[in-house]
Amino acid sequence: MSEPLRPSDPSRIAHFRLLRRLGTGGMGVVYLGRTDSGRLAAVKVIRTEGTADDGFRARFARETELARRVESPWVVPVLGADAEAATPWLATAFVPGPSLAESVAAHGPLPVRSARALGGMLAAALADVHDAGLVHRDVKPANVLLAVDGPRLIDFGIARALDDTVLTASGLVVGTPGFLSPEQARGEEATPASDVFALGCFLAYALSGRPPFGTGEPDALLYRTVHDEPDLDGVGDESRDLVAGCLAKDPDTRPTAREVAGRLAEDVPDGASWLPDAVARMVATRSAESLALPGIEPTVVDEAEGGGEAAAQDGPEGGAPPTRRRLLLAGGALLLAAGGATAAVLAARDDDGGGGGSERPSYVFGVHSTGGASAAPVSGPSERAARLAVAEHNADPGRAYDLEVRVRRDRGNATSAREVAGAFTADRNVVAVLGPVAELPMRAAAPVYGEAGLAHVSSTTGQQDFFLHSPHSSFQSGTPHSALGSWIALHALLSKQLGRIGVVIDRAGGTTVQDQGTLLVTQWREVLDAEALPKVVAEESDDAPEAIRSLLASGVAAFAYFGPLDGTVGAARQLASAGFDGPRWMAHQHYGSPFPRETGPAGEGWYAVTSAVDASALTSKRATAFTRAWQRRYGGPPEPHAAEAYDSVRMLLAEFARTAAAAGGRRPGRAALGERLAKIAYQGIARKYTFGIYHQYDSNGSGWADGTFVHEVRDGRFRQLGSLSDLERASAAG
Repeated sequence: MSEPLRPSDPSRIAHFRLLRRLGTGGMGVVYLGRTDSGRLAAVKVIRTEGTADDGFRARFARETELARRVESPWVVPVLGADAEAATPWLATAFVPGPSLAESVAAHGPLPVRSARALGGMLAAALADVHDAGLVHRDVKPANVLLAVDGPRLIDFGIARALDDTVLTASGLVVGTPGFLSPEQARGEEATPASDVFALGCFLAYALSGRPPFGTGEPDALLYRTVHDEPDLDGVGDESRDLVAGCLAKDPDTRPTAREVAGRLAEDVPDGASWLPDAVARMVATRSAESLALPGIEPTVVDEAEGGGEAAAQDGPEGGAPPTRRRLLLAGGALLLAAGGATAAVLAARDDDGGGGGSERPSYVFGVHSTGGASAAPVSGPSERAARLAVAEHNADPGRAYDLEVRVRRDRGNATSAREVAGAFTADRNVVAVLGPVAELPMRAAAPVYGEAGLAHVSSTTGQQDFFLHSPHSSFQSGTPHSALGSWIALHALLSKQLGRIGVVIDRAGGTTVQDQGTLLVTQWREVLDAEALPKVVAEESDDAPEAIRSLLASGVAAFAYFGPLDGTVGAARQLASAGFDGPRWMAHQHYGSPFPRETGPAGEGWYAVTSAVDASALTSKRATAFTRAWQRRYGGPPEPHAAEAYDSVRMLLAEFARTAAAAGGRRPGRAALGERLAKIAYQGIARKYTFGIYHQYDSNGSGWADGTFVHEVRDGRFRQLGSLSDLERASAAG
């Protein structure tokens, strides 16, 4: 996974010619470089903001020298570094294979033999790291690359020496939540035992395809790492004791990396047959691509843009060197000069009544949906919204191309989600995709879309863990789940329904509702300065009724239940039987669900705070036009989640039209659409869509309250009370 150089990127660092961008991290940009002899390298260029610190360069030089000490076949070697350059850099050998994270996302967990072989080689690598006096501190699937002859541990960007007690501030959490130790989660010093804990997380992920402490918000992951037992479902009996030992909460009871390597030594193969065929093909494909990389033209950073030593490189004698930006501008002028003739040709084609000219081109818009009754409340509206938006496009007599909708449904699991994404990406006529509509398919399919550069937008998911595998093609137009959980507190404040609240976090609802419940309790206590009594219900238990009875006995005045639909329905019935009539909130995912029908009178008065709007309750021109169009086509008012799906499709179509126009009549490249989406501000029916750094709906701006709505169950259906902004204005007026 890489991307072209940007206009401001240099073309050379020392003796490395830069070819592509491999990624951007907290320390800087990593480039793919090549020496004059043809050797490839990963060149990390450090961000200049931190280099002004007097101690930074000394630390950087010291850590580089320590990294050179590591002698292991499974650790990428350091090829060069310069801590004193205007822009410090570090080069290591380039490994063209995928990371374990990419492999699992594309093909699922490794076979037991492959996973244990990988664990044995990685444990040996960590033992060599520790012998060199280093602690890696960020062992995770994205930092282990797979090659035919074994793995390679990369990224010593936050590694520290064992005898270094100054460089780490007390209380600072360094590493990746979900793959760091309890002591790191508490902000304590990392030791070799911390790397072993991360190795246990890594092994569990390789064997099961899931992190042992789940996914979600960093704070929730840190909490579960410290307090919860790991989920080792999917880890077979032959490996469970070893993994559990690595994941011991007490670092003193964990085995050493060398001991883990010894226990897995018999699984490490002598030859190159340790990878399953599908992953071996990924490695071969990446290797072939790296050999076929073309040369690039000399480019540098202007003095005014980047300055420093780089501006003197690669320029012709006696003049300032041309930048990539200048070359692109010059090429753009040539295209503009030819534009009149091109436009005339296109116009002639359109005006020619078919007697010799070609027909209007046709493209496909995909909808990645999910089958089954449980997904129907989001799948159905999404599919219908796409058909409406595309029909409106095709009704325009001045359109430059036709569109058709193609719906493919997964079965709600990772394998079928990847199959659907693979079918869409293999069809070159597919220009964009709405969906996936559910969390697990979104997480599984995003890497497939990302590999192909096919832009897709999900309007009904809200977890951002897709971004690691698809940082350029995957987008979410739905508000992050965690934000909506905390905004219940704002609704309580605006509606003057404060007081002691009982919060049931039913873990059968997954990590999403756990994160929501945790954040609501925090907001209620720290922001509203009110009392919150949380109760956690274990999966596959019947503890929910007792938790509710306990909260009622404590005299709570408000109630929130975060869990699956059946648990929420049961909670509503129990509260109604007890005569509780205080304010009650459900997880926002249940808006549009059968909750009102299944609870009957017991569900009356429950709230859902969500970014999904009932457009028929709005009076704006956009909402009115959408509602009328929906009624004409489908014979009723828009369903829950329809407006956001419609907005997402219209946004994709608008930006695709711009990429098609920029392509000058040729089929536009897929990657161009994702680049456009990352920068847009699109006004939808009820809110403006912009995307944050993880391509999530940006809820940090000033307009989020206008696009967050409160729905109450009344008369057997969800009824919209208004946006949070509406309620705030009403509260101020009252």
